[in-house]
Amino acid sequence: MKARREDLVRDLRHRFNALLGVSLFSWATMAGVLVFVWMHGQVLGVKSFSWFILGVFMSVLQLVFLVFVAFRLHSTMKVRSSLLSSLEYASKHDSLTGLINRRGFEVYLKESLLMASRQRHSLTLLYLDLDGFKQVNDSHGHAVGDRLLRAVASNWGEVVRGGDILARLGGDEFVLLTSAIGSEVEALSERLISVAKASRMDEISDLKIGVSIGIAEFPRDGKDATGLVLAADSAMLDAKGLGKSCFQRAMKASNDAAQSLRSA
Repeated sequence: MKARREDLVRDLRHRFNALLGVSLFSWATMAGVLVFVWMHGQVLGVKSFSWFILGVFMSVLQLVFLVFVAFRLHSTMKVRSSLLSSLEYASKHDSLTGLINRRGFEVYLKESLLMASRQRHSLTLLYLDLDGFKQVNDSHGHAVGDRLLRAVASNWGEVVRGGDILARLGGDEFVLLTSAIGSEVEALSERLISVAKASRMDEISDLKIGVSIGIAEFPRDGKDATGLVLAADSAMLDAKGLGKSCFQRAMKASNDAAQSLRSA
């Protein structure tokens, strides 16, 4: 999308430059003729002075037209660039929660892992899956479910650390990429679980909401984006099996299985 916007702006700029070049050449030619008429007015006679006045008028009109075209082209470039920027934002963000979507997160994750690999530091991926969300949709409808997703996403956004990236992959699945490691990750996971449990609405007071979290660390649990996501997803399923509303770190056996699945 970014390349398309740059191509569009470049194309409009080339068109404007071509029009500007032609217009300036014709204007300069007319100005040269006017100067010649002005300098040889006495020899050319009174009629030449009339043509001089007409030439000045036409030259001014051409200059005004050139300014008008330049203004319109500038406005067009601005509007189209803004439109493409909006489309680029929409393509990488979830319309329901405003968080980064799966497509945007995949791009960000690959870039972050590449930078972490070059700088030789760790990153941690948390895979979050809401507990009890299916019952909300089944019992109270998708509209209530959507409001719950927005509420949980908004509340999570207030507890994540600055620089961390929270994204919605789809449905009730979220991911969080953080530079926190060790006990910091566990404390962060506890806060996320507490926030999910506290995200209640009057319509679903009869249902319990929680979140199961899988934790995978780069590069220990996954050496690339795919392996890291699979490891965190597997750990999240382990957390579900342990009774839900808890977190579980990726295990070596799960990591090996995830890497084998990725290589298959």
